[in-house]
Amino acid sequence: MTEQANNSLWAKTRHSEIKVNILDHEAVCDMAIIGGGFTGCSAALRLAEDGINVTVLEAEFSGFGGSGRNVGLTNAGLWIGPDDVVKALGSAYGERLNALLSEAPSLVHKIIEDNDIQCEALRNGTLHFAHSEKGMDDLKKKIEQNARRGIDLELLDREQTFELSAAENYLGAILDKRAGTIQPLEYCHGLMKAAEKAGATIYTGTPALDIFKVGDLWYIKTEKGLLKAKKVLVATNAYLSKICPDLERTFTPMYYAQMATDPLSEEQLENYLPGKNGTWDTRMVMRSYRTDEAGRLIIGTIGNIFMNNAPLFTSWANKMVRDTFPKVGPVEWTYKWAGRIACSKNYVPNFHHLSDNLYSINGFSGRGISPGTAIGREVADFMMEKKTAGELPLPLKSPENVPFNLLRQAFYETGSQLTRIKDHFL
Repeated sequence: MTEQANNSLWAKTRHSEIKVNILDHEAVCDMAIIGGGFTGCSAALRLAEDGINVTVLEAEFSGFGGSGRNVGLTNAGLWIGPDDVVKALGSAYGERLNALLSEAPSLVHKIIEDNDIQCEALRNGTLHFAHSEKGMDDLKKKIEQNARRGIDLELLDREQTFELSAAENYLGAILDKRAGTIQPLEYCHGLMKAAEKAGATIYTGTPALDIFKVGDLWYIKTEKGLLKAKKVLVATNAYLSKICPDLERTFTPMYYAQMATDPLSEEQLENYLPGKNGTWDTRMVMRSYRTDEAGRLIIGTIGNIFMNNAPLFTSWANKMVRDTFPKVGPVEWTYKWAGRIACSKNYVPNFHHLSDNLYSINGFSGRGISPGTAIGREVADFMMEKKTAGELPLPLKSPENVPFNLLRQAFYETGSQLTRIKDHFL
């Protein structure tokens, strides 16, 4: 199995049709977006709704990359807490970003509703499990930090957590009712179709091979065509290919792998996330559990499932189900996949000024759905000059390299593999 095969549950069970529309001529637009994931499609929708002549270039199809291989949780905020966001960005930017991302799940679900996107949307809250006393302390800090900002999250004890999730061995959880679950590939496709309906021009199967400036226009070269634009946003996140290679040093690529079963029986579902909440835990090498509309068991963790036929992934997943949901019984894994994540230096997205009227956004660090949707709209407003750089929730900056990036990448992957070995034999 190769990464390019995109053998995900979401790809195998999608209902929407992939239509390839290759740019095979010379075209001109006001604004161009390279990348058809959450951020690029959200920005394109915002621009098109405002009457801007915008064109999207997507190398494969909407959601081919990390967007379409996502866990599918419409979470609020980032992996780090609100105080850490302020520490990373300063008070002005940090609190604007915290406020924006607190409301981001509402934005996602409103877009889904307004555009009738069929993506199994369910907004009944997510659970952040505490796997240890330290994890429980971390959740309490998260509760306190959000409470200071007027956000009420519900802290569940062990008994309440088990009642809602049927998950063993967790000490408690945060129930965040702002959030929910979606079929991420269908949501991304729906975003792209909404942008197209609003007036955006969409080209798929059209990777950008080179970008250069002639006079006041940017020229984006593709295999069979050429796109000219006044302004360009590069929104490829961890799936950079030919263009802007210097951006690869501004984030650390890592993988998040998932496995899924065929639909469980009714009896099994009574003992596996009966509240149908999407979940993740406080481990450094985190685990996620969720189900989909058909009732499949879906488990995820950090690591590259494409490496050497994914050693121990299957046996690890079997053990996690036995330990966490013992009444479910043995399962068979029908789907196995992973997506690349762009992990920024401080776990806050990067908004880069690459050159005059050339920008990029990356580094969502595994939180792409709600933040990507919300920040894509903010960047679109900036490109339309509706907001200044100082009014954005992220600072506009020159690209900065992640220190010791190759070592950081090896640390993530090796750590995830060693954790699976430890989990497997304990």
